[in-house]
Amino acid sequence: MANFKAKQLAGAVSFAAVGAFANIAAAEDSITVATYGGEWGAAMQACIIDPFTRDTGVKVTPEPGVSGVTLSKLRQQKAAPSLDAVWLDGGVSEIAAADGVVAPIDAARVPAVSGMMPEGVYKGSDGKAFAVSTGFYSLGLAYNTRDIKQAPTSWLDLWKPEFAGAVTFPSPSNAMGVPFIVHLAGLVGGNADNVTPAFDKLKQLKVSAYFDTAGAGTNLFQSNEVIVGAHYASSAYAMRDQKLPIAFVVPKEGAIGGDIRLHLVANSKKQVLAEKFMNYAIGKTPAKCMAEKIYVGPATAGIELSDNAKQRMPWGADGSIKSLALPDWNKINKNRAAIIEAFNKTVVAKK
Repeated sequence: MANFKAKQLAGAVSFAAVGAFANIAAAEDSITVATYGGEWGAAMQACIIDPFTRDTGVKVTPEPGVSGVTLSKLRQQKAAPSLDAVWLDGGVSEIAAADGVVAPIDAARVPAVSGMMPEGVYKGSDGKAFAVSTGFYSLGLAYNTRDIKQAPTSWLDLWKPEFAGAVTFPSPSNAMGVPFIVHLAGLVGGNADNVTPAFDKLKQLKVSAYFDTAGAGTNLFQSNEVIVGAHYASSAYAMRDQKLPIAFVVPKEGAIGGDIRLHLVANSKKQVLAEKFMNYAIGKTPAKCMAEKIYVGPATAGIELSDNAKQRMPWGADGSIKSLALPDWNKINKNRAAIIEAFNKTVVAKK
């Protein structure tokens, strides 16, 4: 009897041990990734996260949030991060690299990097890559084809008298707000270090409203409060797909480009799995899926797109990544606080 009980106890311990090891294995075969919300997060889930788990067996727990919040988490948890990989916007990406909260990318461990366009791999002053792009978007000119018969061709067309009071553009709170101001400065005699010419020009622009989010910008067009403005290509195409009379134009001076970037988290205990995830995310199949689903321009080379997606690329049907005016985020970040303060004093106060 004693021997029987001993065997029962041993069996129970053995079973418990197997269960414990299974739980450890399950925990080890999982990562947590900071993503975006809304349609961006849905596209990441459908094109990258779910297929990765299906093909590798590695569970991915998405943690949606805006880039600023994700950066704060990385700073707070620098020694023991809860995140293993993160998506961040351009601009915030450079700050994260400077803060040392993201890890360098070793091309030998993430070999798919070799199949990317040069513009989609971001390197620091040490020559080491700190981020890879999973798709480009752009800010160009959206306009109402019912109210405007001749399409605008230049950023400076926003100042045409017939558009007065029916114009919009992103505020500095928006990801493309400060890059828009800097780009405008370059068109009217200034630069990232001297945006005064841009503010002098903006004070002459009769706007209906500025927008903080892409959704707010879309609402302005849908309500017919504005008929033309600086807006996102993807948002304009979405309105067009809803049968609204909205078209998108890449200005002759170039659409302002941005992208969604994937990073490895410094000090993650699951770096190998995070690298595996990154390598998958920048492959051709996920890149094509993202382009077809939300019309981001692929940063992975050699992607064959449908005619529908080609017509909706951020650089226009006949353009390429070379058609985008890509911001110098380091210069923008250096001047960001001063630009926002000047905008509030000279443009918002005037309105």
